[in-house]
Amino acid sequence: MDDTVKQDLWRYALLRWQDRAFEQACLRLQDDYQVPVSLLLCGLWLAEAGKQPDAIIGRRMAEVAQQFETDYLRPLRSVRRKAADDARLPEFKRQIQQVELEGERWLLTTLPGMCDNLLPAGRPVDAMGWLLVLVPEVAQCEGLQKTLGELVAL
Repeated sequence: MDDTVKQDLWRYALLRWQDRAFEQACLRLQDDYQVPVSLLLCGLWLAEAGKQPDAIIGRRMAEVAQQFETDYLRPLRSVRRKAADDARLPEFKRQIQQVELEGERWLLTTLPGMCDNLLPAGRPVDAMGWLLVLVPEVAQCEGLQKTLGELVAL
């Protein structure tokens, strides 16, 4: 996938993140259910781009996103949140936040490369179709279903 398409996902993410309700729903999914925000954004972007959901590609994307979250983003997030509670460390918190954002950006430019072989659906794609592929745990968790439904409605 070329750099323009990868940048499109980054721009899409920045645009969606400006909606406070959308941001709050994503953060709830991240904090309460450990769903990577980058994965959610990519799924919604793929649906809007009319790409047909694919279980194999979706699982691969979810594995990459989950592993990156576990190894890098969650530890950074934990340090940032702890630093936010310490009035002596505003600059340190800001720097950690920048590194965390760079990690999110890396993930958002990596995930589209896994989607090169996706076929156009030929019809509008329901965003929940992609989210079910990317977050299969939704079938077993009513709270997760509800929050994902709220996200899709925004």
